[in-house]
Amino acid sequence: MEGNTVIRKYRNADRQAVHELSCDTAYFGDPCEFFFPDRKLLADLIMSYYTDYEPQHIWVAEFNNEVVGYISAGLDESLYARQMLLNIIPRSLLKAMLRGKIWDKRTLRLIKYNLLFGFSGEGRLKKLRSEEFPAHIHQNIRYDFRGKGIGSKLFIALYEDINKKAKGIQFKALRQEPKFPFFEKYGFKLLDLKRVKVWERWLKKSPLYYMEYGKKINE
Repeated sequence: MEGNTVIRKYRNADRQAVHELSCDTAYFGDPCEFFFPDRKLLADLIMSYYTDYEPQHIWVAEFNNEVVGYISAGLDESLYARQMLLNIIPRSLLKAMLRGKIWDKRTLRLIKYNLLFGFSGEGRLKKLRSEEFPAHIHQNIRYDFRGKGIGSKLFIALYEDINKKAKGIQFKALRQEPKFPFFEKYGFKLLDLKRVKVWERWLKKSPLYYMEYGKKINE
């Protein structure tokens, strides 16, 4: 399977596939519907920035003409935050309200537990300086294709593409173990870690750790 997988640059025709994949594995490798009823909204929030504003920094893994994984990067954290706040989030929420699914009880639970998350301070990770870590990455692989070396090939392809464009790379992750060995082997360092008991009650997984990693380039 690994030998038949092609790693290549993203094409505009891949947009629907990577949006769907972002939802198919959103619940720890399983579909998002356990905790989020509107996969269109979730896909827009996860992937629209990358596919619409920085498609040149997406790589995909293709098996038998089907996208089974991707990795994406945003090279300017301030641009990412601005586009999310001013364009993507408002536009996506408006479309979701028109579809009607935003009023589902799962959405109300999401709002409840994320408000608790914010007030509790459990997810208040160390604020990284954008000058040191201006870029961030997001990677996803279909559950049945994990553990086959595809993630490594995707990361290497992206890293070779962006390592001269950014001083440092960061990412956040939610995991059931307090580390992310895959990225540690590529030089990422764990910068902060918090156990999030509020999200454990919401997502019915325990323990859950919210973590932040960073890698300075050419250091």
